[in-house]
Order: sequence, then structure tokens, then C-alpha cells
Amino acid sequence: MRSTWDALASAPEVYVGKAARGKQELDDLFGRLGADPRGGVCLEVGCGGGRMTPHLAERFDRVLGLDVSPAMIERASAAIAGHPNVELRASSGERLDGVEDASVDVLVCYLVLQHLPRRALVLSYLAEFARVLTQSGEAFVQLPVLDPTRRARGWRALAGLAVPVVELISREASRSAAFRGSRLTERELTKGLARAGLRVVRRVEGPDAPYRYSRDVFLRLAAP
Repeated sequence: MRSTWDALASAPEVYVGKAARGKQELDDLFGRLGADPRGGVCLEVGCGGGRMTPHLAERFDRVLGLDVSPAMIERASAAIAGHPNVELRASSGERLDGVEDASVDVLVCYLVLQHLPRRALVLSYLAEFARVLTQSGEAFVQLPVLDPTRRARGWRALAGLAVPVVELISREASRSAAFRGSRLTERELTKGLARAGLRVVRRVEGPDAPYRYSRDVFLRLAAP
């Protein structure tokens, strides 16, 4: 994951998102989930090049941005100039490294889980979200969920075999498993949330279907 996103950090905005859209995307995320959170500690999981980070800094007392890529962290550092309440850290990509239990009031994870290369890792992140949230904390999460069809499951199985092979023979970061990601089924997502102890406060499905055989799902999750 680190090498993939280090390579993409200097790529066109199609891979890292347009900085000019950061505020609108953040406002849309909170708005569609019926919230306007402000104050306290915010954790941005997968801050990337800092598209949303400065706008989070305007809402919260303290913002911690995590990303697996040091190159992305370097890019985000330029984006947060003038915001002393932001701290950026590189993470292992396996968990929310260095974030203490029950220390986060609001967690934001947008356009991140879709890139995790293994379904087990997505489920692990859900458990990590529950671990770091305070008792009254909430997580605002976006992820694609696999359509409930045989064709969708067949596509997922085929992609699981093909992507590692393509990754071996291609030098393009956008063809790696760490970019192409994985998809949970509805049942896997429901079980993962229950196992983590996260409660769904609100769920909204996106108006578009940007992912093959999947639908975009937005979740407002309450701490266990």
C-alpha cells in the first residue's frame, strides 16, 4: 500500500482528488448524513494529499490525519499551512497506529476503504474505528458495497485472482491491489459492524454507482 500511494502522490488529481473540491465533498458527506459536527478531536483516516484536512481544521479543535504514504503526508503538509491544530502521521496501513483508545470525537473516512486490498483489512478498520471513538463519538464513513447478485460475486472472485497477476506484470500503481481494492457484501458489512460494536445512526446510498457491481454507501456510525 505504501509504495502504491507514494507513487500516486505525484500523479494527476484523478488519483488524489481535486483540492478545490475538498470543502464541498466534506460538507456533502456531513450533510447527507444529517450532521454538522464541530469542536473536539477529529481523526481523518487516509488524509491523502490533504484535500479535506484544512477544512476539518476549521471545524475541530484538533485534527489528526493518518495516511499510509509518507509522500502523501508531505503533500498534505503544504495543504495545511496556517493550521497549527493539525498533526499528520504516517501509519502502517494495517491499523490506526498511535491513536489511543476512546480519544476521538469525530472520525472521517472518505474514499479510503474502497482501496484496501483485502476484505479482512476493511473489517479490521471498522474494529479500529470503534476502538478509538469516545463514548459519544461518531464516524462518518463511505465505502462501496457489492451488489447482491451472482454476477457481482463472480466478478469479485475473478478480480481476486486477476489483480495480483496484473500487479506482478504491470508497473502501473493504478493496477495494483492497493489501488483497485476490495468490496464487502452487505452481509459482510453488517456482520463487521456488529462485531465491532458500531451502531448505524444513518445510512444513505449515493446517487451514482461509480464502482463496478457495487453501490456507494455512506454511514454515520455511533461508538460502541
